Amino acid sequence: MRGFVAIILAGGSGQRFWPLSTPERPKQFLDLETTGRTLLQATFDRLTPVCGGPTGVYVVTGERYRELVEAQLPEVPVRQVLLEPLGRDTAAAIALATLEVRARHGDVTVGVFPADHRVDDPQAFADAVRRAAMLAETHGAIVTLGMRPDRPATGYGYIEVGEAVGDAPAPPLGHRVARFVEKPDLDTAQGYLDTGRFLWNAGIFVAPARVLTEELERYAPEVMLPLAAAHRDGRAAAIYPLLPKRSIDYAVMEHTDRACVVPAAFGWDDLGDWVALERLPRASGRPRTGSADEAVVANADHTAVEPPAGRNTVVGRHVGIDTEGSIIYNDGDGVIVTVGVRDVVVVRRGDAVLLVAKDQVQQLKRALEHPVLLDAPATPAPGADVPPDPSGDPAVVGPRFAGETAAAAAPPEAAPAWE
Repeated sequence: MRGFVAIILAGGSGQRFWPLSTPERPKQFLDLETTGRTLLQATFDRLTPVCGGPTGVYVVTGERYRELVEAQLPEVPVRQVLLEPLGRDTAAAIALATLEVRARHGDVTVGVFPADHRVDDPQAFADAVRRAAMLAETHGAIVTLGMRPDRPATGYGYIEVGEAVGDAPAPPLGHRVARFVEKPDLDTAQGYLDTGRFLWNAGIFVAPARVLTEELERYAPEVMLPLAAAHRDGRAAAIYPLLPKRSIDYAVMEHTDRACVVPAAFGWDDLGDWVALERLPRASGRPRTGSADEAVVANADHTAVEPPAGRNTVVGRHVGIDTEGSIIYNDGDGVIVTVGVRDVVVVRRGDAVLLVAKDQVQQLKRALEHPVLLDAPATPAPGADVPPDPSGDPAVVGPRFAGETAAAAAPPEAAPAWE
């Protein structure tokens, strides 16, 4: 494998994990897995063996998260934390990072990785990334990692697998992408699962930097061309807020004829919303005790399995009577009491309370657009340390804004248990 540089996308707002995830500290900066490492740090940990150390890692994030990134990833050189003055979606973020990587490292292979995913098997992940890099380099392709589905998930996009690519008759390196498809309804997702031809789209991409640049110029010229010109003149930060918002999937991947996929299985989850908490392994520790209506299920080997049917997933203090299939997250010292409820999510953090049906968690973004929530000041949990917003710093260093003040890393979150 030629030189490899990892690009971590860490600018998301994590709205579907509100109120735990807030604009001041989105979910990538939280320790949702209760390992002592945040999602961003865990992403960094599994990438450094692939790219040869911290100097092979770039992070793209918003200006307001600079201090959080620098505090949580002090190993990453400051000049490799690239700051977006304003979020313009993944096409612009990837274009910015690819331009910067090519300027500093030449035509290396780059990998693009979201900061907020969970991986059970880091070694299998590294093997899949190396396989994708080999396919990308030998075939001039943009390679995505496709997760083998184990359920008819409706929250993910899917990839239909095409013809094999690589050395036959040996196992191929990967496959051509026949098509990308949007998040399906349940019946469609079950049909995809039954065919065996579809994989989950994990939003992970590996390509030679030159190929990625060419395809962005070809299919997203409204993003790439003005940004490339501004980058050459040292004006990337000035032009960036004017770029159109485009995702890399819509802008490039659904149009390019250079898309390939490597099927992979390494215990992946995108932790997209509160229902994902059910799939997290239970942290080690003493079993909880509860009322006669409660039972504790220990997951001794820490594997990620669904809770038994009807059981509840609970973090914090909870008394449940006739409560089934629910997710309870209590981040305070008080107690949450539920009686006679089924399949709901109840979250208490600071002075915010969320109550939503599990099958409606995707609608949480709509609720956050309500004027009451848009106008409300951020209310962290007691003892939380929220860093100041560093936006507005005038000095520009390439695509990065100057400033080196560090903020405290997010404290570990409470460990989940099953009732």
